[in-house]
Amino acid sequence: MPRWPGPLLIVAGLLLALGAFSAAAMVAEGQLEIDDRSMLGPIALAGALIFAAGLVYSAIRQIRMRSVLRPDRYRGPSVIVLLALALVTATILVAPFGSDAAVLMGGAGEMTFAGAIAILVSTPLALALVSWLFVWRPRALEALPSFPGRDPSGALLAGLGWGVLAWIGSTLVIIAVGWLLELIGRPPEPGAAELAIALVDPWIVVLAIVVLAPIAEELFFRGVVFNAWLREGGRRYAYVGSAALFAVIHVSLISLLPIFLLGLALAWVYERTGSLLAPIAMHATVNGISVALALLVRFDLVQLPV
Repeated sequence: MPRWPGPLLIVAGLLLALGAFSAAAMVAEGQLEIDDRSMLGPIALAGALIFAAGLVYSAIRQIRMRSVLRPDRYRGPSVIVLLALALVTATILVAPFGSDAAVLMGGAGEMTFAGAIAILVSTPLALALVSWLFVWRPRALEALPSFPGRDPSGALLAGLGWGVLAWIGSTLVIIAVGWLLELIGRPPEPGAAELAIALVDPWIVVLAIVVLAPIAEELFFRGVVFNAWLREGGRRYAYVGSAALFAVIHVSLISLLPIFLLGLALAWVYERTGSLLAPIAMHATVNGISVALALLVRFDLVQLPV
């Protein structure tokens, strides 16, 4: 397979999508006049699809090129390509629900049931799908320990215990970061997860944030990214790299450091237990405590100090 079609499609799709978004922003600010503004959305979507096609082509080519490597090496696509493909796939899935996304980001209004499901589930679904299609299915990571590990019940208990400690630690770090941001005049704004907890049906929130997100994110960031970079660059590279990518996708200034530290802890628990069940349980515990507390506050069952 020639190399050029992948980068060509990626650049062309990116330019097309960014051009459509830039035009829409200029129209909104009165700097540009367009007779038919409704065409900008389909153009941006077309750019995203072309961009995704370029990533898929590059991923398939990398799998074919790396298939000759030894089984103890990582033989899948670049994890950066995989992450970009997952994020653009999630964006495409959410595209039909633009009005629901606007309600969520505005922090007020009522979202449709389908829109809430799509927005909260799209990223975990995309991460799991990309992991399966381009890593697990082509057996790009062979000789890994089994998913449950040697002691599934012990892994679950360890994950629960470490999850409670991780929630306490991450909460303290978030408080400290929030205080520092206040000092420099950059008060933290609520992230997408916090806004969703305040607006979306609680059962959808629990399903997406407490169940699906921990499973999909641990499959990708610990199961794929950590193991791929462990084989390619060593333990330090795997720890720092997987935690950094894990933090970046959450797109929250106040949560960047605590999520990075949580990513390091999740990788340590995974390596210590040899089971993905442990970091999944730990991740679900951290999310579950946060969601439970936020829902109690939402329904005025608990009052937090201001």
